[in-house]
Amino acid sequence: MEIKFPSTLDQINPENDNVDVHVYLDDGRVYSFLVATPNNIVWVMDNEGVDYFFGTPPLFVRLLNRECVEKAVRAIVTEDNGRWLDVYGTLQVLEDI
Repeated sequence: MEIKFPSTLDQINPENDNVDVHVYLDDGRVYSFLVATPNNIVWVMDNEGVDYFFGTPPLFVRLLNRECVEKAVRAIVTEDNGRWLDVYGTLQVLEDI
């Protein structure tokens, strides 16, 4: 498995931000995830002036850094035989990313 960040992590707030992540599995599948901190979702609601959030379900991490993201992605891939991949991730076609 390989995890790639389309944008650099040095330009984000590790306590309040979100980022896209691409996960390349050994079997050739590629999933994209929205990874966010819980603070970021509250910030989005405040910024939009609403009391709710919906959209692509984010994969939450305490801190938006490589270590936390990798732990979360490994859990998604391995827990319940990969059941959560299709819940939180979006299967990609290689030409799309």
